[in-house]
Amino acid sequence: MGEPIWIPRQAYGLMCALGEKSFPLETGGVFLGYKANNGELVVTALIGPGPNARHSRYRFAPDAEYQQEKIEVHHARSEGRETYLGDWHTHPRGSADLSSLDKRTLTRIADTPSSGTGTPVMAVLGGESEKWDLNAVRFDGWTRRFPFKRCNLVPLLPRLYDQA
Repeated sequence: MGEPIWIPRQAYGLMCALGEKSFPLETGGVFLGYKANNGELVVTALIGPGPNARHSRYRFAPDAEYQQEKIEVHHARSEGRETYLGDWHTHPRGSADLSSLDKRTLTRIADTPSSGTGTPVMAVLGGESEKWDLNAVRFDGWTRRFPFKRCNLVPLLPRLYDQA
């Protein structure tokens, strides 16, 4: 089945608006939030691509300095309760499925200690104006499948909520 990831309606709206603004080029950003006591992920904030991000038809490179600064500010304001959960990006006129590059990127994030998470999320917003589909997965370690070692991805079920 899958595990829920809770995303504020306002954050989802911002994702769609940023997707529209960059269309037909890819864009993206970062999810911030926390893991609830029941293990479900709760997104509380969204960071966009940043002013120096590079957008192209099939790739997106964020403004890493901008995003890192915003992550640090959010983390401090939440007194350490909220942190980086993972990334999101668009596939304009495409599906919301992760590409092989997306899977490699997610694996690289999980293998980077400075990311602060060994189980990062990656969400993809696929489609176009008023027809966006949202798909999300979480990296959950490695699975041995002879003769290869493959990344184990857990499907997440995006649930929208209204922030108080």
